[in-house]
Order: sequence, then structure tokens, then C-alpha cells
Amino acid sequence: MNKSNESTEMYLETIYLLEKTGKIRSVDIARKLNVSKPSVNKAVNNLKELGYITQETYGDIHMSETGRAIAASIYDRHETLTRFLHEVLHVSFEVAENDACKMEHIVSEETLQKIKEYLGQKQ
Repeated sequence: MNKSNESTEMYLETIYLLEKTGKIRSVDIARKLNVSKPSVNKAVNNLKELGYITQETYGDIHMSETGRAIAASIYDRHETLTRFLHEVLHVSFEVAENDACKMEHIVSEETLQKIKEYLGQKQ
């Protein structure tokens, strides 16, 4: 995956997680990702063009069904990889989280499915 898509996925996943806590504002995204507000504005405009989110004028951000579905898939990859690294390979949880965050953008669907199968058999 190229860097642009990775960035888009990071913003989508962050918005998805923030959505669970209530209202989503650009400042919340900037704080969560530790980026500038202009960077968030650029990303938000890109996500709006893609149809993944809507935003009231200078207001709250809302995910579209398409955006939410994509974000849920990204988050599932993240959770699966974190669990595999932590539970199976015994990587510390903090390192597993950080590594999963990087890996989630490049892991193939085949590899992810094999990891899910392995984790399912492990239970």
C-alpha cells in the first residue's frame, strides 16, 4: 500500500474509534494522531471527496456507511494482528500494538485469513 492510502486508512480508523466515544471534531483527530489541524483539514477534505465521511460546516464529522465499513475492516486487521503478535508470539502488548499499526496497511488478505484461522483454532 502506498503512503497516501496508509494515511487515509489511519485517519479512517481514528475517526471510527472516535465515533464510538461521541462527537468527532477535527481537533479530536489532530490530538489522537498527534498531527496539526491543517493536516487534519486536508485529510478530512480527501475523505469527504472519497465519500467516506460528511462534515457539517465547521462542525462535527460523520462517517458514511462505506467509510464505516472500510474503517471496521482496518480496525479488525489491527486487532487480529495485535492479538497474534501478543498472544502467539508473546510480543509485549505495547510493541504488538505499534507493530500491528504498521502491518495492518500492508498485510495480504490471505495472510490475515490464515492468522484468523490459527487464532480460531487456538481458542
